[in-house]
Amino acid sequence: MIFSMDVAGEDGRVAVLRRRGFALEYVTLGWNVAGIGVLGAAAVAARSVALAGFGLDSLIEIGASTVVIWELSGTREARGIRSA
Repeated sequence: MIFSMDVAGEDGRVAVLRRRGFALEYVTLGWNVAGIGVLGAAAVAARSVALAGFGLDSLIEIGASTVVIWELSGTREARGIRSA
């Protein structure tokens, strides 16, 4: 057989990539949460609607990060298996 797949090695690689994805996404989430605080303080100090809007954009990014973490955790697939 020309194509030989090492299933155990592939599972290990997927686990490493998933851990790396979680780490990157948690860093992104923390960065956006901190950014909201900084942008909120700057918007109030400068009385800037633009800075406040940029801070609200960070809320959207936080929502996106939570969806990515949810997808990486595999709860959607587990729920789909149970319902099928």
